[in-house]
Amino acid sequence: MKSMVQGILVLVALGAVAGCEEPAATSDTIVIRLSGIKEGDIIDGFVEREKNVTTETSNPYAAFLADAREALGTDPTLVEVEAVSLTLGGDTRGVAGFEELFTGEVNVFLRTDDGGTVYVGRVTDPTGVGPVECELVAGDEALAPILPSLLDGSFRVGVRGATPRVAGDDFDAKVEVAIGFAAYE
Repeated sequence: MKSMVQGILVLVALGAVAGCEEPAATSDTIVIRLSGIKEGDIIDGFVEREKNVTTETSNPYAAFLADAREALGTDPTLVEVEAVSLTLGGDTRGVAGFEELFTGEVNVFLRTDDGGTVYVGRVTDPTGVGPVECELVAGDEALAPILPSLLDGSFRVGVRGATPRVAGDDFDAKVEVAIGFAAYE
């Protein structure tokens, strides 16, 4: 019985060490500037916009992957989202704060080219222009099915939420989604 308890303690200790593993690489905050959310984007009281992660100037996501591969000598076996925030762009028109664009829950997602979608961040009733920090909602298990897309940059970053706006409103909201990634062996 004593040896079984010792064995369990060793496994728990190993799990604790693995859980504290340092990432092989972390990204600087990658900002995805979503094109304007406009009155024509309202569908059944919701607005949604997404953009390919690799289309930002100098492709910071590709640089993050290159750093991870260099540090590991191979592809990471795990990519995680460490932080998510939203900011209303300075060139927004007709929306003074997030409360005029979203009501209730707003979700930030990663969507793969093959149709897989994983929600990674959430905030309820955001206000002001931001940055508004989002609660992280996707751990490594949720991201595992889309790992191949995370490793080749074939995914889009998007935001979706209910809106108080109606079809006749004149507005053009630019939303910046800031995401921090980490890669592990």
